[in-house]
Amino acid sequence: MFAARHSNSLNSTAVKSLTSAPTLHYGGTPFQLHVSAAKAGVDALTRNLAVEWGRYGIRVNGIAPGPIEDTEGMTRLVPEPVKDKLRKRIPLGRFGRIRDIEQSAIFLCSDAASFYKRRSFGG
Repeated sequence: MFAARHSNSLNSTAVKSLTSAPTLHYGGTPFQLHVSAAKAGVDALTRNLAVEWGRYGIRVNGIAPGPIEDTEGMTRLVPEPVKDKLRKRIPLGRFGRIRDIEQSAIFLCSDAASFYKRRSFGG
């Protein structure tokens, strides 16, 4: 979890909390029970903290991406035929990239996302 304290020119303070739990736990994946359980826990933590901390002005959001192409897991663990099948099920026809996640995190921690809370964004 990432938390940031930000002061703007009006000397007010906003605290943002950001979690990331890829969508592996939304469906069944062979031999990934331990990973899916951990990601589901982070997802639940995000929703519950948003409810508990919202009254204190703390925004809690999550990023829940689908497969991210340029990660070690995709490179080493997913064979090319499986990648081809997965790509066909993605509306954009491509996997996410680390840069996509970076940009999402920057947005969610910025003032542009000040109204967003208790959301999981992803592909």
